[in-house]
Amino acid sequence: MKRLLYIPFCIALMLSCKKDSMDTLSAADFLSIQGKWYLSATEKNAIDGTKNVWEPIEPSKADTLIFRSDGVILEPDGKPACCAPGTLIINGSVMDVKPQIALPANPLCALVNCVNCPSWEIQMSGSEMIVKPCNNPRLKFVR
Repeated sequence: MKRLLYIPFCIALMLSCKKDSMDTLSAADFLSIQGKWYLSATEKNAIDGTKNVWEPIEPSKADTLIFRSDGVILEPDGKPACCAPGTLIINGSVMDVKPQIALPANPLCALVNCVNCPSWEIQMSGSEMIVKPCNNPRLKFVR
């Protein structure tokens, strides 16, 4: 008799579960991040435990990132960035990076040992973008 009660209980339990999901961005929503971004500062951890400090980058040493409309991150020469993530989390919304156009090969990527970093967290505010790539310090980019 108890076995007969377990079957409806299991079915009810399976039907009541739903998959947790984050908001996803459409290609139209991604237009706000599309384009060239210039590195302006990196976040430095304070040794004495106080608030972290943004350290400016000299313009001559600043990196440039280019975001395409499909989420692909390019270097200034138009080749794909090495160790780029497969997912971008932009202001809490998830965007899977799926190239819509074939990418040229980047020979420099063969020389780089990438640590697995499946996603970057990005905070957008006007013409300023703060990127948190896995275990690295946060980077501030401007247009």
